[in-house]
Amino acid sequence: MVLCLGVICATGCTHQPEMPQVTQALTPAPSIPTTTGTPVILTSKIPATTTPGVTAMQIIPRETDATEVTRIRFLRYSDHDFGVYYPSAWNITRSTYTPYYCKNNLITDSPVYRVCYKNETRLLGPFNFYEDDSLKKQRRIVTFANADGTIKFVAFTADFFDGLDGNVMLNPTYEWSTTQFEKNYPDLTGYAAKYVGNYQFFKRGNTMTSSYDVTMPEGSLYYPAAYTKRSVVTPHHVYSFGFVTDIEQFNNYQNLKEYMFSSVTINDAA
Repeated sequence: MVLCLGVICATGCTHQPEMPQVTQALTPAPSIPTTTGTPVILTSKIPATTTPGVTAMQIIPRETDATEVTRIRFLRYSDHDFGVYYPSAWNITRSTYTPYYCKNNLITDSPVYRVCYKNETRLLGPFNFYEDDSLKKQRRIVTFANADGTIKFVAFTADFFDGLDGNVMLNPTYEWSTTQFEKNYPDLTGYAAKYVGNYQFFKRGNTMTSSYDVTMPEGSLYYPAAYTKRSVVTPHHVYSFGFVTDIEQFNNYQNLKEYMFSSVTINDAA
């Protein structure tokens, strides 16, 4: 069973959401930092979002932004689904998303195109929001963002139905990546090759990963204008991670992007 991973939004378990662990870490050397200290979690409630299908849970505020990777103090975020190092100045927002039906501008009745992009894409990044028979309904979302929200690292997690555990595969082709792009930008169908690059696919054990970059033209009004999307399929879950920003910052923050992606760990618990 091949997963057409526009599906990769995220969430769906029936377990009660646990409090994430946020652990202090020192400024990184070239490798991922390992020095830890006392866990620090600062939590405050935020109003529920008005976006259909998206429910806000909590936000963890931080101080102002740092710039160069070698000067950034990182914290370790970890929950039931995944872990990642992120700049201590960034904010964390946890939310959930439930797919819902709406019409869009595509001229087709095919269920795969019954997707609502505008509100969710502008808020969260390069992710598709539609129902899928292989996934449980609710998706989990964690967003890491700098102070003004112009740079974001977003994680989606969705859960396979029990009978499908271990039976869903990630499509390993470049064509799959261009299809994901066209679902996010339906008016650019047929032009994906101009904007999609740096495609990679690799498999480790029972985990499959696909990654690609999207960069729109300078001055583009499309959102997101630049991002890297990494999709991961494990026996029980499907994940999607996105590093989202504008053209200039996408080029300037490549080291930060690679550092964060390389620090991701997947917690594939049933």
